[in-house]
Parts: sequence; structure tokens; C-alpha cells
Amino acid sequence: MTQPQHPQDSGADGRQIQLETHGLDVIGDADRKGTPRHLFWPWFAANVSVLGLSYGAFALGFGISFWQALAAGSLGIVASFLLCGLIAVAGKRGSAPTMVLSRAAYGVRGNRLPSLISWILTVGWETALASLATLATATVFSRLGWGGGTETKAVALLVVAALTVV
Repeated sequence: MTQPQHPQDSGADGRQIQLETHGLDVIGDADRKGTPRHLFWPWFAANVSVLGLSYGAFALGFGISFWQALAAGSLGIVASFLLCGLIAVAGKRGSAPTMVLSRAAYGVRGNRLPSLISWILTVGWETALASLATLATATVFSRLGWGGGTETKAVALLVVAALTVV
């Protein structure tokens, strides 16, 4: 990691901002500085979405009680993230991203299909979430009487896309 060139290049808490210089290479133990507490916010930001609100509405739409929906949602979240966590253990142990490590199982050419599926899933989820956020914004604005038409959707899409990139 490189150090900032100027004293003003430090974070609000006094720590210096550093540039990540690792790519797909192996991360040595000396460079592993993330703790669960420090990694919570990046992972939270990557996983929080308006889609969760839709899941809640869908669950309640099936005619089950709030507590049943909460229990089913919690169980689903725990089970799915437990599977993600188990898969991610290979990355921690191998000091590399999971998709890089899967080359050992499939080979470089054989890893093309899992990589393609991963890319399609990523693009698909981003598209679905951006669309849902755009339509949700237009619906809220429409209900508030502030528009909600094509112009509102276009501006909402630009804002959502900008926030996604940032």
C-alpha cells in the first residue's frame, strides 16, 4: 500500500488514506489489516438494497403474519449468508479471491464458465436493483404529487447509477 503524498490526505479520524495496490495476487499476512468491525460497513453497503423491502412486502402478501415473515426472512438470510461465508473461507485460506482459487478445481479454461455465470449474476443483480430503486423513487414521488413520470424516472436512474458507481 502506498502512503499519501500530502498531509491533508488523511481521513476524518486521523488515519491516512491508503491506495489498494493488490489485484489478484496473493495477499500476505502482513497486509491483512481488516477486522470484522472495519469490514462491516463495506460489506453492509454492498448488500443493503431496496430489494429487501420488496421481499418483506412479498412475504406479507402471502397472508402470513408479520412474525412468520420475520422468522422466514431471518432464516433465509442466515442460511444464504452462511453458505456465502463457507465458500469465502477458501479465499481467506488461499489468500486470493474465490474466483481465482476456482482455477485450481476447473483449470484456467474450465473456469471460464463459472466466471461468466458470476459476471452475468453480478450484472443482473445490479440491473435489477437499479431498476427497482428507480421505479421505487418514481412511485414515491408520484404518491407525494411531485411528478413520477418519465423525467422523474430518468433523473432517478441517473442518481441511482451515480450512487452505485460512487
